Amino acid sequence: MCNKTVRTNLILSEDDSRLTRLSRDVFLQLFGGKPEHLLAEEVLYVQARLPSYEQNTRIYVLNCSIEDSLEANTIAIPTRCLGIVLQSPIIDFCEVSVVYDNPPVLRGVTVEVQRELYDQLASLDKKDILKFLEIKGDIKDKETVVHIGEVIVDPWCKIIDCFPHFQGTIEFASTAVTVVKCDCEMPMVPLFDGLNEISDNDMEDSVVSVKMKCLPYPIHKSLLTPEPELSADDSLFVFATAETLVKLSVSSGSSICIDNGNKCRIGKLFVLLSPNVFESGILYATPKLVVNFAENLNVKLRKVDENPEAIPIAGSVTVSRVGSWENSQATYQKIILHNLTRFITEKDRIFFQGDLIPVTFDSNYAVIFDESSHDSQAEMNDNKLVWFRIDTAKFDDNAEIKTAFRLDSKKTMLATSSVTNISVPPLSVCDYVSYFGLEPCFQYSDEVFDYAKRFSDILRTNLRCSSLPIKIQASVLLHSMTPNVGKSVLVRSVCRSLGINLIEIDCLLLDPNANASDATSNFVGLLRAKIENVLPYTTPAVVFLSHIDAILEKEDAMADQASFKSARTMALEISKIVTEYGEAYAGTVFVLSTNDISTLPDSVRSKIRFELEIPVPTEYQRAEIFRWYLSSAILNYKTSIPFATSQDIAISKLALKSAGLTPNDISSIVANAKNCCYQRYIKNESLKLWDGGMLQIMSEDLTTAIAQARNEYSESIGAPKIPNVTWEDVGGLQYVKDEIMEIIDLPLRHPELFANGMRKRNGILFYGPPGTGKTLVAKAIATNFSLNFFSVKGPELLNMYIGESEANVRRVFQRARDAKPCVIFFDELDSVAPKRGNQGDSGGVMDRIVSQLLAELDGLSSSSDGVFVVGATNRPDLLDTALLRPGRFGRLLYLGIADTNEKQVHILKSLTRNFTLSDDTNLEEVAEVCPFTYTGADFYALCTDAMLSAMTRTAAEVDKKVAAYNAEHNKDYSVRYWFDTVAEQSDSRIVVKMEDFINAQKALVSSISQEELNHYLSIKSRFEST
Repeated sequence: MCNKTVRTNLILSEDDSRLTRLSRDVFLQLFGGKPEHLLAEEVLYVQARLPSYEQNTRIYVLNCSIEDSLEANTIAIPTRCLGIVLQSPIIDFCEVSVVYDNPPVLRGVTVEVQRELYDQLASLDKKDILKFLEIKGDIKDKETVVHIGEVIVDPWCKIIDCFPHFQGTIEFASTAVTVVKCDCEMPMVPLFDGLNEISDNDMEDSVVSVKMKCLPYPIHKSLLTPEPELSADDSLFVFATAETLVKLSVSSGSSICIDNGNKCRIGKLFVLLSPNVFESGILYATPKLVVNFAENLNVKLRKVDENPEAIPIAGSVTVSRVGSWENSQATYQKIILHNLTRFITEKDRIFFQGDLIPVTFDSNYAVIFDESSHDSQAEMNDNKLVWFRIDTAKFDDNAEIKTAFRLDSKKTMLATSSVTNISVPPLSVCDYVSYFGLEPCFQYSDEVFDYAKRFSDILRTNLRCSSLPIKIQASVLLHSMTPNVGKSVLVRSVCRSLGINLIEIDCLLLDPNANASDATSNFVGLLRAKIENVLPYTTPAVVFLSHIDAILEKEDAMADQASFKSARTMALEISKIVTEYGEAYAGTVFVLSTNDISTLPDSVRSKIRFELEIPVPTEYQRAEIFRWYLSSAILNYKTSIPFATSQDIAISKLALKSAGLTPNDISSIVANAKNCCYQRYIKNESLKLWDGGMLQIMSEDLTTAIAQARNEYSESIGAPKIPNVTWEDVGGLQYVKDEIMEIIDLPLRHPELFANGMRKRNGILFYGPPGTGKTLVAKAIATNFSLNFFSVKGPELLNMYIGESEANVRRVFQRARDAKPCVIFFDELDSVAPKRGNQGDSGGVMDRIVSQLLAELDGLSSSSDGVFVVGATNRPDLLDTALLRPGRFGRLLYLGIADTNEKQVHILKSLTRNFTLSDDTNLEEVAEVCPFTYTGADFYALCTDAMLSAMTRTAAEVDKKVAAYNAEHNKDYSVRYWFDTVAEQSDSRIVVKMEDFINAQKALVSSISQEELNHYLSIKSRFEST
């Protein structure tokens, strides 16, 4: 519960006190309902929200007291509590309200200290460390609120993590305090004084060299000092730290000249108030200014005495559209021109000839937009951007204007001319996407995404050659076996990064009378119209035909003549389009995408210069994708509720758990995690305050979302899982565990040992009698080494159509490569890979499956790190002998029965570790009565039967207790009602006794006989000898 909010003047103090001080009038406004002598005995808290240059600001809960010496309507907050370093001038106001809830106790706090202090604290126990925090940090038990980033002892010691909230109290008895060493120097920036002493009378002309950079987002008018006039041109506002203003000898709000040697523009310079996250020596500007200096962002600043009223008003101005896909669509023209007019007329804009003007608009609203009925106050969700250029500006006497000019809607005639072809600067020069809140696009790292680097190199080379008399006519085919891996995102991202125009056409949406007799000509005509309408004004450009397989198919000679002719004609026409436009417009790159490259006609593929496979992301690539989606800008894109991520989130663990998932799946995982987080805060709204006014996504939210994605998609996409079987579940078999550690653990932990070309063992074959734990050991391998587990049964690979069974084998191994590190487990391997030549199937499908399996295993041994194949069979003598050579299933491990009582006891202990055993139960005695023909499955049946016997006995005892209770109290309670209201915990406790094991053993029949066991032992001796 919070009281009313009060806006106060702010003082950020650097004294040693932790208490936030309130002036008497503010104190009375907040706590006026209680007498002061009662308030003095309480611990008082307020929440403060400071204005910030960031889009989402934290709320700080602070211990407070009254201070009569403060001026009226003032709050003084210690900077140590906020963990900030100040530079003049400082933000001078904030919003304050009362906090009535008791702060939560933090379960854990991590304190970072400099190495000199760490050496002293490391030798202390927890009690002494807490004493240090109490004395030096003025922290009181369960009273003082601490925050992430708070400085305890400046500059030696600060809090870097609080769990589970952003802020809370420390309970000396329960809160775990962890001290970590910081080897770097903590930042100490001295106060920069002198700015306010500068006056216009003693300023000298100064020139300062800085680098221009685009603002990440618009700055709120409350942070502009002094507050500008409402009609001032906000597109010319520029910002710098106090250091730059002092060097330039200007005060905040002054007009300056920005010059890079080729262009000169006027700007209005404002100081960045402290605290802020901006760099010194940088001039931050709007995209409208930055884009006009794109060729050279190193600029010089000097003060000018520019009176806006003295700038002439143009009589006529000609504006041209900059060529782009959006600027060529007739549907968008009304809303674009409306927004352009509004931008020009709503402020006293200042322009220069040649200026580029950005105009945003809502493409979804454009379809129904009507200027005559449009509400100017309606809020539109702008998601597209187009550019215009000032071509000419003239006075009323038709004389051309060479300097700055203004527009007056009553005096200036504005005309739009034809489309002009100008390349828009790349995002690295001008990040207009972030500033205008357009839909962000994932930025690929060349070091992590090798295919993105290759694609970017192709476009970059083509861009260079377009300005030279070299025609390379590049074309690219992007393909993948799995949909939603990011082919379209890759094209958009690289085009934005390089500043290349993108003409994107989704072939799935091209359906002009698809079933008509002239469907082919309709498709081709529509494609040509879309391209020809835009391409002349956008080169160099990328023409991206996504889902090209929707309109192309391979010619099938067995099909009817009409279908064959249609498919061939379409292929030839697409090939002609790629060739013709590539030759006619220099710098044009055609990019096609498909999910199944085998369906494309050879005539089209022959015209494509480059083919790039876009695989399912690897572990490192998934980590980059998670990192991007969990960044503050992406988490809070188009959201009204601010989100943040908890410190306990480990990106590497998320990447490991999400093996085999696509970027689209990861996006859904983060969205579901946000929903889980939101539902948690709905149940307890006060949590938001203690997380700094933000909804904090926890690691468990993402883990739950990943598990949900696994459950939803595992059947449809075959997503492998990490099973939950540990070595504790495997009784005995110690020699097998040792062999596995050598085969799998060594290359995973020390891959450098195999860097010189030495081949690893990727295949293990378990053989032996049924029920000895072959499948269990394979699952334990996956769990112990954090590998994904992919189980394949033989019949799953068989298909009635020719070639599909071998394709299933290829898909299995491809999915495993996509999900590596991964274990492929082939159960009952003898059913899917028998000896070739012995099968009676007319199509020879089993022989082909074996051949395909051999080819895939050979590929694993030479290339695929992190993919292991485990096979299990009861009859290795029936397998094709080629499978058992080194490099394939090169290691054969026999899993036999427990042939000693000691081994049997190990199995019994593993199976009963979750049982409640009576005091008279002795597993050694149980093992002594068991024959040496019991397999692991037999021991499992023994323990299950013993548990069932104990449950039956307990149920009978419960029935007697219920009957006795009903008779004694004259009741008619059912067993369920008795458990809910009368029973104690001990009544439902199931205790397995010795007699349960003995009775279960007497009734158990061994699953294999001694003769069968001898047969398996003879097989073992034969294989070990070979």
